[in-house]
Amino acid sequence: MPPLNVAVELFYDGAWHDIIASNNDVLAEEPIVITRGQGDESAAPRPCSITMRLANDDDQYRTSNPLSPLYGKAGLNTPVRVKVGGVVRGIVEASSWRAGQTPDFRQSPRRGNAWVDFQGGGILQRINGWTEVLKSPFRQYNETLPHIIGYWPAEQARGSTDLISTVPGTRKYLFLDMAFDSQYKPPGSAPLMDFGQSDDAEVDYIFPRSTGADPTVGWQLSWAGRYGPIAAGPQTIMGWGVADGTTWDLSLNPTTGQMILQSFSSLASGLTPIVNFSASYNGYDWSQWTLFSIDAQYAAGTTTMWVNWVNADLTQSGFITTTFSGVPSLLDGQQWDMSTFDGIPAGSTVGHITGANVSSVNGVNLFDNARKQAWAGYGGETAADRFARLCVLKGVPYYVSSGYAASMPMGPQSVATFPQHVAEIAVSDDALLFDVRDELKIILLTRADRYNQTPALNLIPTNLPALPTEVTDDLPAHNIITVSQRDGGDYTAEDDTGPLGTQPPPAGIGDARQTVNVNVDAEAVMGPLLAGYWLNLGTVDLPRFPSVTVDLTALSPAKITEIEAVNIGSVITITGMRENVIRLYVLGYTETITWPIRRTITFVCAPDLPYVVAVLDTDRADSGSTILKTAVTSTGTALVFRTSNPGDLWSTTTPYDVMISGERCTVTAMGAAALVSGAYDQAATVTRAVNGIVKALAANEPITVVNPARCAL
Repeated sequence: MPPLNVAVELFYDGAWHDIIASNNDVLAEEPIVITRGQGDESAAPRPCSITMRLANDDDQYRTSNPLSPLYGKAGLNTPVRVKVGGVVRGIVEASSWRAGQTPDFRQSPRRGNAWVDFQGGGILQRINGWTEVLKSPFRQYNETLPHIIGYWPAEQARGSTDLISTVPGTRKYLFLDMAFDSQYKPPGSAPLMDFGQSDDAEVDYIFPRSTGADPTVGWQLSWAGRYGPIAAGPQTIMGWGVADGTTWDLSLNPTTGQMILQSFSSLASGLTPIVNFSASYNGYDWSQWTLFSIDAQYAAGTTTMWVNWVNADLTQSGFITTTFSGVPSLLDGQQWDMSTFDGIPAGSTVGHITGANVSSVNGVNLFDNARKQAWAGYGGETAADRFARLCVLKGVPYYVSSGYAASMPMGPQSVATFPQHVAEIAVSDDALLFDVRDELKIILLTRADRYNQTPALNLIPTNLPALPTEVTDDLPAHNIITVSQRDGGDYTAEDDTGPLGTQPPPAGIGDARQTVNVNVDAEAVMGPLLAGYWLNLGTVDLPRFPSVTVDLTALSPAKITEIEAVNIGSVITITGMRENVIRLYVLGYTETITWPIRRTITFVCAPDLPYVVAVLDTDRADSGSTILKTAVTSTGTALVFRTSNPGDLWSTTTPYDVMISGERCTVTAMGAAALVSGAYDQAATVTRAVNGIVKALAANEPITVVNPARCAL
């Protein structure tokens, strides 16, 4: 048998270098091992890995050797890939070069052996080590905006004594009786800042101004808040000033249901307002989280003031607007306080104070749709879109499978690390996350792309060096599923009747509980649906074949090509090993190359049945209430189906296959239903022993559809 055409390539000096072709430096006694995807049926993403032993008699793979051609060029995170027949089978970043030697090793005169054990991981390995907590989506968005002259997120740790701006040049001159890390937070934010109960509670801060700035350009002021009980009569929720000495005040009057916008030339003017405008706020509830934006726009001697607001899930919004003669001046300072004169309600929580030195029509808009989406934590965006957005944010190369548009709508984005985010995305969608085989990228294979696949590999026993082990156990079985929504409720589904249900053995397997933590949009609708979906996954009444090994050494080139096409998420079948075709879903694999001749691949598998879902007007639903009315011999072809639930009656349009006591039969004719003694009887003509099982069938045996239609989520 000819040797395998194997290449092991290192990337340095801007090119790939094959160390087998040049030096034959991969030791034959130690195999090259490539591992991709999951190692079992758990949902945890596992990085790709490549391990091998490099011959190092000439010391060129010891990366600290100054005489090595790799010195200063190869080391940690050096890209390394393995090819077979010119096709990339795995690519990783170097994570370990471990030099070793036999006790008798000498370079000159040569004796003994020296080597370097190489280990590398896909970029998931590097990502899994990231511990940085990403900024909240609203803060992340705000810090990228142009024209911002001050931004105080207020997402600070408990015990902080200063309100910190992320924009240089801003000043704070008073901060009293505030507490950070509130128990309250808007969906796109971390916890914010509570106002205390003291009458002296106050926070003041000043925006920087450029010398000679144009007072006609306009400005914007934005903040987030939820307010405690608002007393009768006008009560201030925001105060601020501009450079010409004018002060502004925004108040609410729950007695009249009006919002009031006022401005004053100075406190010495007898508090006579220059602007005194009020308008209905239409019963809006100010105790809910609200994003505010005040927009001062100037044109032809007149300033228009807009006060806009929207709630946290973007379902309620409003605005008031008024004009005055004159220029808007320059945004100067801002004040929140709890004085008896104009105090903000006790128990209020605020944050994300943002100032811009332009109006919304000339540079940045603090109330546009993009900012509101960030404010809402991007609730409702699909799992694929969130995955892509976060990968771009972190500079992670990625792919998303073609079913991205049908991926799960997500709930608001939490404050978490990047690995925690992508794990939440994968579980919420039941997607697979893994390293790409031939590029240093990761891919999200969405749930929609796991359904109804055409098998990538069809095997028969003679293709296998040994038949895979069949396992019947309760390892993956879960018959009570609780779907737990982050920051929300729990939704439980239970199978209390099926063979893997909660009934005590032998009728069931007893309680087998599992909790799945998700973050999905419209949780009241999706929570129960997801519980049923995961219950379906946990009650597959089939034996498992956890691993299937193929030895490519003795197979035909055509079959090798078929095997090499199998990827994580592919479906493989085995025909002729059991009475029915075994259909398996590939979760991962280990490829072992014992150079120069032998090559094996062991696929990690799970039953594919949960991902075979109904196609409208094509597939058949199963019956849960049909039995064989009377016993038949092993050759009898006239059967009577008895069904107790009229919704389970059998179609008279044939053919279709049914399963009775492990024997597969093809129904070639089905009669109309007749009501007999409270049940419905249908006379069927069948072809027996379609799967090779020949047996007499006892009365009362359950009858089910072969491969019944299952509903997609």
